[in-house]
Amino acid sequence: MIGWIKSRFNDIRFRNKLLLSHLVIALIPILLLGLLSFIQSYRIQMRELRSEAEASMEQVASIMDYKINRYNTLSEFMVLNRDFSQIFTKNYDENYYQMYLDFRDIMEPLISNIKLMDDDIEGITFYTSGELLGIRNNILPIGELRSKAWYDGFRGRRWIVEGEKLYLVQELISNPKDSNFMVISIQHDSIFGDLDNLSEHVSVHMEDQEQHIIFQENRKQIGAVDLEKRERTDLSLNRSLASNGWTIYYNLLNTNAYANAMSIFQITLFVIILSLIITFLLIYIISTNFTRRILRLKTKVDKVERNNLDVIIQSSSRDEFGELTNGIGKMLRRINSLISQVYRAEIAKKESEYNRLISQINPHFLYNTLSFIRWRAEKKADIETSYMVSALARFYRTTLNQGRHMTTIEAEIQHIKAYLDLQLIMNDGLFDVDYDVDEAVQLEPIIHFVLQPIVENAIKHGFVEAEAKGYGIQITVRRVSEGIRLAVTDNGVGMTSQQITQLLTSENGGCGVRNVNDRLKLYYGKDYGLVIRSEPGCGTEVSMVIPASPPYAAGILQIKC
Repeated sequence: MIGWIKSRFNDIRFRNKLLLSHLVIALIPILLLGLLSFIQSYRIQMRELRSEAEASMEQVASIMDYKINRYNTLSEFMVLNRDFSQIFTKNYDENYYQMYLDFRDIMEPLISNIKLMDDDIEGITFYTSGELLGIRNNILPIGELRSKAWYDGFRGRRWIVEGEKLYLVQELISNPKDSNFMVISIQHDSIFGDLDNLSEHVSVHMEDQEQHIIFQENRKQIGAVDLEKRERTDLSLNRSLASNGWTIYYNLLNTNAYANAMSIFQITLFVIILSLIITFLLIYIISTNFTRRILRLKTKVDKVERNNLDVIIQSSSRDEFGELTNGIGKMLRRINSLISQVYRAEIAKKESEYNRLISQINPHFLYNTLSFIRWRAEKKADIETSYMVSALARFYRTTLNQGRHMTTIEAEIQHIKAYLDLQLIMNDGLFDVDYDVDEAVQLEPIIHFVLQPIVENAIKHGFVEAEAKGYGIQITVRRVSEGIRLAVTDNGVGMTSQQITQLLTSENGGCGVRNVNDRLKLYYGKDYGLVIRSEPGCGTEVSMVIPASPPYAAGILQIKC
């Protein structure tokens, strides 16, 4: 990425570079000033929002403490009423008339007065294990209370929130054999209603003593965008209620502070744009004046590019541009001098090529001499000598390849056949040779002299037991999806992985296996080369894949046992 930016910047004209660089230099401090003003105004707004949120939280907590304490007082008023408490501890001994009188004169008036005092009380239910079961619909067995999910065997007073239901559970005075509780059902909104209508910059929830969430702000009316904004909070406040241990959590939203800070930043941005326009005009005037001399120098250099080497480039200025101009003038004079030297060198090169053509007569002398020896051997009926001389002549003719580094697969196979014919005679037929060549690829081009070093290595190191029989070499040429695959396979002694590595890395002479591998990579690319697969006692296969025609595909070498 950085390289791409540098490349694009280098392609910009010099005057535009000056404009761009000066604008960037001017822009950085102005942007920093705008950013600092935005951050500072944002912090001030957040402090103000925090102060407002703290005051709001204190007010809400005080109101809730008041409401909860009011219900706690009503509960204590009933519990501490002696006549009321005796109803649950008295032994009626089936005196239902007395029980009726107690309900009529004590319990029902007390409950009615309590409901009359607070319209938010939805109902009062009693749970007992005494004799009052079944007398009223609001008197239930203590077992039903114990089956509630929120009941954990607590004693005394407890506030319970179950979904949208709010209960005040108060233990009544009991005798040793009975357990009695009073449960006051209270409207949910009477306690939590004020929390649903707080500032749009605050979200709130409440937890009980066990840190279970018992209230969360009603978000049904909040849009998706507003809901997403409310999830971004920068500050959290909390306050515990003194009345029952609940905790209010305020999450202060940064939306309003961000909006106010953005208004200040917009003003700063306007100043930035105005400053940039003024800066651009000033830099444009200065850079135009500054680059005029560069344009004059470029005009003269363009003439030199069009082969007008007689242009005079010089300057009387002593600054950097004057030094650059005079340096280019000196370089131009030096180029004229070098052209003369190159001309003389070219003449010497032609003479060298002539001498090289003369030296090519020597291979022809070798071929003629070998042909004469073969003719003399045939004349004397020495068939074996005649065959060896003929094979040797074919071998050297294909080896020299008229000085070319490229040949065809057909010529390379003829070259390796001539070499193997000589080796079979020299080794008294120690091994067999099998050729499996696809005729369709014989005219494909290939680097010269790639099979002979591999075959020579197989004979020299693979067939180490002179008296052994059954050795063989197979030369395979086939077209594959990647190109053309050439392989040399033997059933000799094989190699270890260390020997394979050494074969491809160590110096084995000018025409060894390593040389073949290096030439394949050099000509076709780094992805090409030899692949050797071998195991001790299991023979060796050396293979290569060359592209059928440019562009060349990746090279592949495989060796299998």
